[in-house]
Amino acid sequence: MPVPLGQQFIDGILDCLTNGVIIVDSSDRIRIWNAATENILQLNPVMALGKRYQDVFSTLPQLGLIGVLNTARIQHPLGSTVRLSIEGNVPGRGEVNLNLCIRLLATARQKYTGMVIVIDDRTEMGSRR
Repeated sequence: MPVPLGQQFIDGILDCLTNGVIIVDSSDRIRIWNAATENILQLNPVMALGKRYQDVFSTLPQLGLIGVLNTARIQHPLGSTVRLSIEGNVPGRGEVNLNLCIRLLATARQKYTGMVIVIDDRTEMGSRR
């Protein structure tokens, strides 16, 4: 019997991941924010879901996420994947080291439809050096 790929199934997968996952729509509104993202960025999904990423990430200016995402959209072709690392201070956590994977989503006709952002928290790895 096939596994149903409904919203409950997707939510179950997202809740099991240790990487943060954020999905942004074509109007820059955050549509998905998993539990790992909440832990990594110390931001409640209630204050993020449905809001523009620029407004949400303005609460963490020290990470430069707004600039990183804006630059990815401007300097890279739609459909591409951008990988980079950022460091900064997250209130409640201290200094963090994060690897970002940003996928720029587009229709077949190259119309921007949003972004998938995966956050790999490398903070603990860096402290073991």
